Amino acid sequence: MLRQNKIQKKYAPMKTGGVDVVVATLERGSWGLGISLAGHRDRTKMAVFVAGMNPNGSAAKDGTLQVGDEILEAVSKAD
Repeated sequence: MLRQNKIQKKYAPMKTGGVDVVVATLERGSWGLGISLAGHRDRTKMAVFVAGMNPNGSAAKDGTLQVGDEILEAVSKAD
């Protein structure tokens, strides 16, 4: 919960622009996370988006992430 609060505080300015910031906690299953990622078309912008989802992956089963969502931050369990 502490990590989630830290992330919400870090990205709070985005909320004023009408952007929802959500924290997804996913466990890698036998199908992995089940997401495909893509970068922004404009290579000068550092952005990564969910491009696809495997219905058997943990991300699809969790339901928090959707195709088109921007990934702001990713942290492994080791961190």
